[in-house]
Amino acid sequence: MLNIKDPEAHRLARELAEVQGTTMTGAVTAALQAALDEHNRRREAKHEVLSGLIAAARERGLGCETDPFAELYDPHTGLPA
Repeated sequence: MLNIKDPEAHRLARELAEVQGTTMTGAVTAALQAALDEHNRRREAKHEVLSGLIAAARERGLGCETDPFAELYDPHTGLPA
């Protein structure tokens, strides 16, 4: 259950419910879903851009064949070299 005691949140929920013609619960639920959908859309867009950049780098032979951090650690102890 959600119980928010913030007057501003209550005012915003009531105003949103009025303009949407729904209940405060419906307005809050829709707003939260919209915020999550937008977050996921942006995360997916970033993932697609990064995947494209990685693929382009690999096609051009710009990828790293070895672990770039391998020389920083002792292979026997795993501690910094």
